[in-house]
Amino acid sequence: MKNSKDFEKEKLIEIEKLSNQNQFIEAIKEQNIQANTFSTKVIEKFEKIFDKNKKYLHKLESNEFEIAIVGLEKAGKSTFANALIENYILPSAPERCTFTATRLIHGNDKAMIEFYNEAEFNEIFQQILLDIEYPDAEIQSYKSLSLEKFKEYFDALEESNPNLYKSHIGKTDKEIEDILSSRERLTLTGKIREFFGDELTSENFQEYIRGENKGTDTSKPRSVKSIEIQSSKLKKLENAIIYDVPGFDSPTKIHERQTVERLKKADAIILVTNVGRNPSLVGTQLNIITKNSDADGIPLRDKLFVFGNQLDTANSQEESKGNIETLVNDVSKYKIGEIKRVFTGSALKFLAIDNNIINNPDYKPSYEFKSGINEIFNELVNYYENERFEILKRKIDSNEKELTITLDEILEKSDTNFDVNFSENEKNRIIRDAYKKIENNLEKKLKELKSEFKKEIWNEEYFSKKFTKDVENQIHFKYITNEDIKAIKIYEDESLTLDTPIEKMNQSLRKKLHKEFLKEFSNLIIEMTDEKSREIEIRILRAFTSAILDSNNSSIFNEIEKESEQLILKLTSNISHNKGRFTYLIERFSRDIFDILISHPLLSEDRKDKFKQATSEFIYLDNYYNRGDGSLINMLLIGENRSFNGIINSTTILKMANQLISWASNSHTISGKIKNITEVGKKLAEFSKSNNPYNISEILENKNRSITEDLVLKEINQDIENLRDILKKAIVPAISLETAFLNSIDKQIKILIDSFSTTETEESKVFNSFISKIVPKVKSSELNSIEQKLEAYKAKQALLKNIKEFKIRK
Repeated sequence: MKNSKDFEKEKLIEIEKLSNQNQFIEAIKEQNIQANTFSTKVIEKFEKIFDKNKKYLHKLESNEFEIAIVGLEKAGKSTFANALIENYILPSAPERCTFTATRLIHGNDKAMIEFYNEAEFNEIFQQILLDIEYPDAEIQSYKSLSLEKFKEYFDALEESNPNLYKSHIGKTDKEIEDILSSRERLTLTGKIREFFGDELTSENFQEYIRGENKGTDTSKPRSVKSIEIQSSKLKKLENAIIYDVPGFDSPTKIHERQTVERLKKADAIILVTNVGRNPSLVGTQLNIITKNSDADGIPLRDKLFVFGNQLDTANSQEESKGNIETLVNDVSKYKIGEIKRVFTGSALKFLAIDNNIINNPDYKPSYEFKSGINEIFNELVNYYENERFEILKRKIDSNEKELTITLDEILEKSDTNFDVNFSENEKNRIIRDAYKKIENNLEKKLKELKSEFKKEIWNEEYFSKKFTKDVENQIHFKYITNEDIKAIKIYEDESLTLDTPIEKMNQSLRKKLHKEFLKEFSNLIIEMTDEKSREIEIRILRAFTSAILDSNNSSIFNEIEKESEQLILKLTSNISHNKGRFTYLIERFSRDIFDILISHPLLSEDRKDKFKQATSEFIYLDNYYNRGDGSLINMLLIGENRSFNGIINSTTILKMANQLISWASNSHTISGKIKNITEVGKKLAEFSKSNNPYNISEILENKNRSITEDLVLKEINQDIENLRDILKKAIVPAISLETAFLNSIDKQIKILIDSFSTTETEESKVFNSFISKIVPKVKSSELNSIEQKLEAYKAKQALLKNIKEFKIRK
């Protein structure tokens, strides 16, 4: 056992250790503000270590000793507390029912009562309702819940949920009923009320502890959130904080939980029992003590004291000895504490006879015994200065070990060597990371964009459908009218007679239309491709710029976008879209159709010659128009949209070949099929000599030229209608704008990707020049902050040095 000098000496050593640790923690936390070395997790560890040290330091410096007095109701807890502090402050009337812990400290004879506010009290009320699974407990209010409705619910539990009913009957239900019955008298101001001097023993004050009307009216104590009593007579225990907490068998469910929490925080627990009448320990007491540990992991039984009170209520001295033996055996049997910490006696004897603190002439014990108060007091002091102090030292050492482990982890994960080239290296790192990130982003975004374009243009058949829609709306290639006939007639009429120059009118009108229609078709294609190209150029540019910058809201977005636009132009100018890009395709597939249908009158020699000149082209387009059935040929030569019967094309050739194969494989039928085979052979031989299966003379036989104005009008408009149809069904599919357009986009995107994914090329040189100008702008903030990072880097090294030096000093 230590003497007081040894205790004080060792206490100072621990105080210095804790002070140094916390000063160090504060210092490195302050350094870390600039060094930014610690993770959130590490900072939380430091906070936890610091808070524990602070708590231990406070206990050592103030000699604070928290004592929780607990026991069953009516065991004389309050009388015992009064005896321990040698004062008679707490009411000990048998009807007292504690609802909140009473805090006793040394001070200037005053009490402070803090009341709940309505919100706090209602939160507690809702929690009690949750315990019994009351419907919508979270939205209920003590002010509005019907007492009858509650009773109806709880009574129904006996059948619907018997286990829940049994665990709360006579306790939780009575508490709720008591609250609802007394709600009009509750004092829920949230304020603090003070009492001084003799007011501490007045009814006015005591009613807030024990209630009114012999404890039947609990509205006042239920309203109390906390009670603190300061007493000048606590001189012998001036560093102690004594809590007279609600009993284990308190009818208040919420305070039952508060009691357990108070026991966990206490340095010592004093369990007060009625050894005179009920010496055996009961299950409620045993369960709470044996199944719980405090906040530092110390079992509650390790800090438990037992005081068998009211020994004077035993019928005889012999009975009292037997009761004491029963209590001691229970403590040993149930392993809830040490025998040396079991005391018996009478708090009332200490107050009334040993010290004359209260005047009670009727109190006369029938046999001699010690009150036991001095004995338990001395053991409490001894426990604090020895066992409790040793426990506290172990906690301090454990916390110090946690600090050491945390510091070792920091040093292990940190580079403690100072880099003299930090600024240059950091600059290179930022630029390299930026290059890598931009290139990865660019490749990803450009490939994604190319995939999007393919889906859009192919799935939507963008150009084909748009062209068809424009033609069907009759915006383009308009029919001629009688007014056009009249106008051209006046223009071409050079005769002095009334004869109408039909042929000249026809040719003149067609010449004018041919020029207009060719231009219109070319403009239509250019307009479509230009519009889509502009949209795609914008999307490529935005994708390119957004790959470089993290956000479109960047203050330099417009600047970077402009630089990117210039780069894309340099890299793709040779293959990017321009107005003449599809001129060759347009001329290649459409010019002959415009010439034959619009330039040359129907059945004219010029039309015949044109057909002969471009027959192979027309046959090619006929396959697009309607699988080569000759419909397009008829439209060109006679203006009628109908197929040829017996026309030899690729399809009929295939059929004939298959027929020959069939005949040859069936030898017994050959003799009957010689004529057919000869016929087919002649046709095939005919077709092999010339790719032109059409006999123009036969097609035009019995066809007459237009000889009236009406017929010319009808003829030209029929050619215009046929032109529209052929453009939609043959020319546009043959041109395949989708393929040509996507091929151009694919090349552009490939060149852009190659510019940063290849080396030693002209494109890569252009991109490298671009990126070397862009990155300093994009990363200007980070590059400008390198000096700040350098200071932080130096601060980090100083911090790590501080940690190493602290470990050496330890």
